[in-house]
Amino acid sequence: MTSPWKVTAAAVALVVFGGCYGAKLVKGPVNSDHAATMTDSLLTENQELRGQLASIERQLAEEREERRIYQAQTGVTLGEMEESIRILIARIEENAQHQSRLRLAPRVSPPPVVAADTSAADSAAVQAGGSEEDLYRAAYLDLNRGDYELAIKGFQNYLVRHPTGVYLPEVHYYLGECHYARDRFLEAVGEFRWVADKYPDSRLVPTAYLKTGRCYEQLEEKNLAVRAFQTLIDRHPDTEEAQQAREALDALEG
Repeated sequence: MTSPWKVTAAAVALVVFGGCYGAKLVKGPVNSDHAATMTDSLLTENQELRGQLASIERQLAEEREERRIYQAQTGVTLGEMEESIRILIARIEENAQHQSRLRLAPRVSPPPVVAADTSAADSAAVQAGGSEEDLYRAAYLDLNRGDYELAIKGFQNYLVRHPTGVYLPEVHYYLGECHYARDRFLEAVGEFRWVADKYPDSRLVPTAYLKTGRCYEQLEEKNLAVRAFQTLIDRHPDTEEAQQAREALDALEG
């Protein structure tokens, strides 16, 4: 890319040279024919200079636009990298803590089958040794009761015991809801994005995109929030969540 200073210097040189040359042409006595010839020559030279200056101005404008685009792209790329690193660090720390708790947890025999309206104590017993459906339902009931920490433990226990289970999209989504309710938006966005990326056919995907945008709003990551809302609108335009995303975009851009 040509330096703007070099281009500007060339423009100045052209103007100075044109002025000096024009001044030399008009010195001394002239007749009418010679004057006409000089006038035509000056007009031609001025047109050429104007054309060169216009070309230089266009080049400068193109260079400024290229710099602006490069800076904008660099800013978005760095923001995405930083956001991904934060999510990875949070998930690594969370997994390490969960593994530590599992190593320290005592082994217990499976409890008897419990009713659907389990208490917190019964829920803990189910989490320790229930079936796949029992584990999921117990954690979901904890979530509905507002016991988010116990629900998080239950859903994480499900993931450890059933890493290929049938409720994986729901478990990751509700883990995101638990973290969101506790204002842990970085952990929440990781779970919501997991649902959208890994289970694109799940009924929860539109809501996961919407909640991803909400998390980025809370994290004051406007560009990432806009991208999440726009992706929802593009991929699921006729959903209620898409309408909420449009309203969210209007608020962000207003």
